[in-house]
Amino acid sequence: MTLVPYDPDRLDKMALRVLDLCFRIRRLGNRCREEQLPPVELHDRKTLEWLDKLEDWLYRAEAEVNRQVHKHQGERRAREAQSTRPK
Repeated sequence: MTLVPYDPDRLDKMALRVLDLCFRIRRLGNRCREEQLPPVELHDRKTLEWLDKLEDWLYRAEAEVNRQVHKHQGERRAREAQSTRPK
């Protein structure tokens, strides 16, 4: 597995892609509701697995970002403390 750098813009692109998919699913539901269709049979096992994997990925990503934020804040505080220390 290869680590890929994600900057804020790349994360935003992914979020917008997921939101687009959510919108399309909602649109399907609304169309079925409007047309009063009976339940539509769909294969969902793989989709639910992918969603679980996406959720797991997001937990790990959040943990890594939180770790880096704490590290960055600590480094910044250390630099500030050194610059205000009397010589």
